[in-house]
Amino acid sequence: MQHSFWQSAVLALALSISIPAAADDESPDQNDPDGDHAEHEHSEFERMTVTAVPLGHSPSDLPLPVSVLGGDELLLKNNGGTIGEVLSEELGVTGSYFGPGSSRPVIRGQQGPRVRVLENRIGSLDVSDISPDHAVSIEPLFARQIEIIRGPGTLVYGSGAEGGVVNVVTNRIPKTLPAESFSAAGEVRGDTAAEEETYAGMMDGALGDFAFHVDGVSRETSDVDIDGYATRTSIRREEAEEGEPVEEEKGTLANSATDTDAWSGGGSWIFDRGFFGVSYSSYESKYGLPGPGEHGHGEEEDEDEEGEGGPTIDLDQDRYDFAGEWRADEDGWLEAIRIEGGYNDYVHKELEPNGEVGTRFDNEAFEGRAELAHRAGEWHGVVGLQYTDRDFKAAGEEAFVPPTESDSIGLYVLEERHFDRTKMTFSARYEGLEHDVDTGAPDYDEDAGSASLGWVFGVGGDYTSSLVLSYTERHPKSEELYSDGPHLATGQFEIGDPDLDIEQNKSVDVGVRKIGGDWRWGLSAFYKASGDHIYQQRTGEEEDELPVALYVQDDAIFFGYEAELFLPVFGVFAGDFETRLWSDYVRGKLDDSRGRNDNLPRIPTQRFGLGLNWLSNRWTVGLDVIRLMGQTKTADFELETGNYTLVNANLLFDLAPQWGDVKLFLRGTNLLDERGRRHESFLKDYAPIPGISAHAGIRVGFRTTD
Repeated sequence: MQHSFWQSAVLALALSISIPAAADDESPDQNDPDGDHAEHEHSEFERMTVTAVPLGHSPSDLPLPVSVLGGDELLLKNNGGTIGEVLSEELGVTGSYFGPGSSRPVIRGQQGPRVRVLENRIGSLDVSDISPDHAVSIEPLFARQIEIIRGPGTLVYGSGAEGGVVNVVTNRIPKTLPAESFSAAGEVRGDTAAEEETYAGMMDGALGDFAFHVDGVSRETSDVDIDGYATRTSIRREEAEEGEPVEEEKGTLANSATDTDAWSGGGSWIFDRGFFGVSYSSYESKYGLPGPGEHGHGEEEDEDEEGEGGPTIDLDQDRYDFAGEWRADEDGWLEAIRIEGGYNDYVHKELEPNGEVGTRFDNEAFEGRAELAHRAGEWHGVVGLQYTDRDFKAAGEEAFVPPTESDSIGLYVLEERHFDRTKMTFSARYEGLEHDVDTGAPDYDEDAGSASLGWVFGVGGDYTSSLVLSYTERHPKSEELYSDGPHLATGQFEIGDPDLDIEQNKSVDVGVRKIGGDWRWGLSAFYKASGDHIYQQRTGEEEDELPVALYVQDDAIFFGYEAELFLPVFGVFAGDFETRLWSDYVRGKLDDSRGRNDNLPRIPTQRFGLGLNWLSNRWTVGLDVIRLMGQTKTADFELETGNYTLVNANLLFDLAPQWGDVKLFLRGTNLLDERGRRHESFLKDYAPIPGISAHAGIRVGFRTTD
């Protein structure tokens, strides 16, 4: 494993250095004689700032591959109300899809405890990383932009970010005074597959040196329309042969309705050298858990409850956030001091079909960080301290994880230096974690260390390349250590191991990008050797009529790529026609199978995409075709998934300036009405993707100035 890792690193370094050298000989004028389009595209890319990175760079300046979703593209894709589904067609990202009510981002095949979902750089503070049926308590509809870091974000955000980071940027705590004294926007949207009705609004304004923000959303959907039966044909056939035929309605994903209400308010005092602000947010969601319908509890189940569907989750979160920044004089070594944090009181109840509470989850959590930005000679960097405290309790028939109190403290440093057109970054982190468990199992108290070196070559030009070498350690989560009971949402009896060791991950990430000119493209390749990788392994045995899944450790490897190509833009009917080709792929397997099946479970399939867009001053018309290849490299007791093709289309019309700030939008999804199944989903055998659907809405905004 050691040999292959460093061999890949040397090869990646050679590739990274060679590409920019050749590119530097080519001037921008050779790519675009007029220079207008190249300059426009390059400047648009450069104007984006990735706030998840403490030093606040544009995507092209970062060694790890970063995507930023915002503007009209986010407006069109922001349907359904879950972060996972909003990002499910982004490069290198899919969604865990546990029905319409819950879907978490999956980055390069990593999900759950390996991907951190943040709001303004602070974690969601919910229990979505414990189980895929638990929703992320962040409303994406109010995102200004969503940032995706593909690759280890461990150095800043802790061991739970080993696979990547998703940061949802909102204006709930304003950092600057708005350009307008008052602005407001309202939105109404709906769709046909789930009969969605969504109403949302937000306000921003200023009173002197005080800036404020208010937002709110109400969303209700019914059971989702699908093509055919929800349960896989082979399972229906097997159940019928055993004399227990599956009873379900054709064309409907039963128990998939949702009802969500959320709102927030915040304000900041803005002064010459910074700001300080606070916010409060409330998130309430009630959603059904689709699945095999066997959510009863053995002999204790009442006969009259059988066949009435699965449980419903009733979620309620109150969250309080604060953030502040003080900027020093430009001449000194100290640049700024930043503080930010969040506290939440979270509870969700899993309701049985008769309305009784089966299991209750409580999670009281705090996360805070302090950063000092500085300059030391040619070096520019950040030193930070992060602290988290989590008090988790579960009570009821599905309390498969015992009450656990977790405390973590992390100290990190991120430094960078420019050498002509090359930038080098260095980062390191120490993290201590304690799990105090309320059972006879041993407590967990371990320290972890991580470090990374990164280079970006060709900074400031149309061509850039990058190389990142990382060593990261990940603490096991409480559910991996202490699970012991039926987890009905995933259809397993899960058993943890309190003797699990820290994961040790060695990774190399290489990227080559052309961000200016007529032809734009990007290619990222990654390789990760994961020592003592923690995963679930089914044994073939049963407990409480559920298959047993053990948390075990083995050495594993992950490798793959993300690629995209933008063809030259040409004028059509007083507008610009753009073409995008893309593909992504990840392979995850045990490093030494020792005669066993070496495939890891729930690894996403390879994808190929084609995007066609026509843009004018007021119109945006688009067509996307995505081919998802079947997954045949399956783990034990895991069924294969087949190929399918997604066809989506969108239309957006901007009525401004004649009618003010008004946008009409229409998006059609799965226009071929395919019966696709997400291989990365625990529910892939019982919950296919939604069928053909039309999403439509209108957004209206206005603003005033002094």
